[in-house]
Amino acid sequence: MLALKCIDLGKAFGRRWLFRRLSFTVPQGTGLVILGPNGSGKTTLLRLMCGLMQPTEGKVVWEINDTELSPKQVRSLIGIVLPDCEPYDELTAEENMELIADLHGVDRSSVNEWLERVGLARAKRQFVGEFSSGMRLRLKLAMSLVHEPMALLLDEPTAMLDEQGRQLVSKLIEEQKRKGIVIIATNDERDAVYGEQQIVLGKNH
Repeated sequence: MLALKCIDLGKAFGRRWLFRRLSFTVPQGTGLVILGPNGSGKTTLLRLMCGLMQPTEGKVVWEINDTELSPKQVRSLIGIVLPDCEPYDELTAEENMELIADLHGVDRSSVNEWLERVGLARAKRQFVGEFSSGMRLRLKLAMSLVHEPMALLLDEPTAMLDEQGRQLVSKLIEEQKRKGIVIIATNDERDAVYGEQQIVLGKNH
């Protein structure tokens, strides 16, 4: 069983602490929603969880059956949607997906299936530079899921999506929770339904 444990986690930039002494466990089959206003540290917390940033204090531990995973093992187990992890504008949706599939050593045959699932099958040969913000977010979701990760970390996954897009994201999140873990950072209170656990940042600032 997969589990994420954050132990006395803290992150400071200079003399300013975004948060301190955060401790929680996210077991397999559940979701965690991180709420808070802009600037409260939601994206930073996601970055700490996926190893893109190091904490100032405390630690982040990913485990399978109580055995701690190495950073390399963690990278292969998680899918991430972050604001600055963008697809290449000069490539098509299909080419971006194939690039990610190759990076993960996944068969390219799954690319079209995922583009279909996020509603981009008809746009697969369109350059991403021509995409709307909603289409771009759908593509980023497909890119994060193509290697069938056990954990999915999403930053503002429903921002810029219409109702149909929100329903799609909701379905993908529920599917992901059944096989692993979902962690969502958001300032949209409606997204709170995706998490059995919630953390609210920025209450003391």
